[in-house]
Amino acid sequence: RCDTVDLRMAECRQFATKMPIRFRMVAKKSQRIVTLDKKITGGIELLIRRILIVTIGLAVILGSVLLVRGLQGPVRVQMGSTADLAAYFEDIDYTANSLQAGDTVVPRVWIAVVPANWSEGLTVDQKKSLFYRALLPMALHVNEEIMADRERLDRLSAELTQNKTVSGADQKWFEGLARGYGLSARAGEERVKLTKQAAGALLRRVDAIPPSLVLAQGAVESAYGSSRFAVEGNSLFGQWHFGKGLVPAQQRTELGDYRIATFDSPLDSIRAYAKNLNSNRAYIPFRTMRADARAQGRSLRGAPLAGGLLAYSEKGEEYVSLLRSLITRNQLFVTDGAKLREMRTVQVEIAPF
Repeated sequence: RCDTVDLRMAECRQFATKMPIRFRMVAKKSQRIVTLDKKITGGIELLIRRILIVTIGLAVILGSVLLVRGLQGPVRVQMGSTADLAAYFEDIDYTANSLQAGDTVVPRVWIAVVPANWSEGLTVDQKKSLFYRALLPMALHVNEEIMADRERLDRLSAELTQNKTVSGADQKWFEGLARGYGLSARAGEERVKLTKQAAGALLRRVDAIPPSLVLAQGAVESAYGSSRFAVEGNSLFGQWHFGKGLVPAQQRTELGDYRIATFDSPLDSIRAYAKNLNSNRAYIPFRTMRADARAQGRSLRGAPLAGGLLAYSEKGEEYVSLLRSLITRNQLFVTDGAKLREMRTVQVEIAPF
């Protein structure tokens, strides 16, 4: 090697040209090996550097997501009584008068559980008004969840109409949604395939429940949140569950071991109620009336659609008349156009301190 020999450059070159060919070939090969080794080492370092950058980036993104979720999570507030909840609603100007005056943007506030002291310190009218206002935000939230699924389903239906191919993820999502809403597969098929016809059938089920109807039925079935089933099991709509739940005091054994379903929260009770109306065969008339209203471009209103719930109670027409009377007398129809305010959710737990 010229750099290890004490020679002038000219002599070095002359010395190199006089080297045997095999020595010159070995020198060139050694130089190529050194160069290749440097390239490999540099490539590995670059790869490690990129992996570190990606890892740090993912960590930053994950941390941001967790931070946002923490900021967007519900604010949990404990109150000593329903009178405190009524006062809180007054403070934020969420009143019956404001609703009836047309202020139908309501706060995202819902109660964690139905309190045992629901009517304590309130007059009958105050209890009823507070019940409606406490139930409304939760009913609107359940409708938000339903409509999010409906929008995705509507998009898939439009893509099928245009003969577009849907993804495997969409097919899997559709199967789960169809199963949840009780849509049966065709004879000889194990699962509901995503077709234009199947999507259309499911769209009749995946739709909102008019809030006025939710409030009226909740009031009747739970005695404005003061029934034993509401207090002990957050059950607001008297839904049956065979073999599990709260046993009615006057259970009719000839009908089997039916019980009143229990829920972890009033919100879950509303979700189950909505799923019941949207999937049970007994309420096909309700879903048909709702689909007709959609087809005609009419808003969904509780009083007219109550006519599709004759099977909800043994009282039939009398029950429907009662619901319509409550909607009209308490002006619950204004809630059918209500929306939730864009704000952080407040979850209230009512219990004596």
